[in-house]
Amino acid sequence: MDDRMKQAVGLALAEVFETMFFTLLEPMDAIPSRAEWPAGKDFVAAEISYVGGGKSGELRFYFPLTLARSIAANFLGEPEGELSEGQIVDTVRETVNMAVGSMLGRIDPAGECALAIPQARMVGDFTPEAIIADLGLYVFRTSFGYLWLVYDMVTA
Repeated sequence: MDDRMKQAVGLALAEVFETMFFTLLEPMDAIPSRAEWPAGKDFVAAEISYVGGGKSGELRFYFPLTLARSIAANFLGEPEGELSEGQIVDTVRETVNMAVGSMLGRIDPAGECALAIPQARMVGDFTPEAIIADLGLYVFRTSFGYLWLVYDMVTA
């Protein structure tokens, strides 16, 4: 992924996470060592795609459950212990919608691209092993573990 796109993704995510969820994201310059990977942790996976203006792409996010729970609590104003699985998944779905919408505003100022409906689900025993070779892999450090993002972009 080129530097312009990396910057757009990083800025969009940082903006949404800091403004909406009071959570800081630190983009990682390198993939964390295997010793730092989560071992059999629960995650929330989310996908969203866009198309238009000669561009298309798909972004897949992997949120540690602790991060997903925290942003849901901050967004909904509810104690973490009182959140349902549905509220957490819905918040992650809305998060990726806002973040990718913000990213598209940076890379598609004419508004030619349209977002698909985001999908999200709980996943157990996530490991980055399956995504580590993806060229569009981004990793962000948070206070709640690593947020993993795979961005597959196609330009027509």
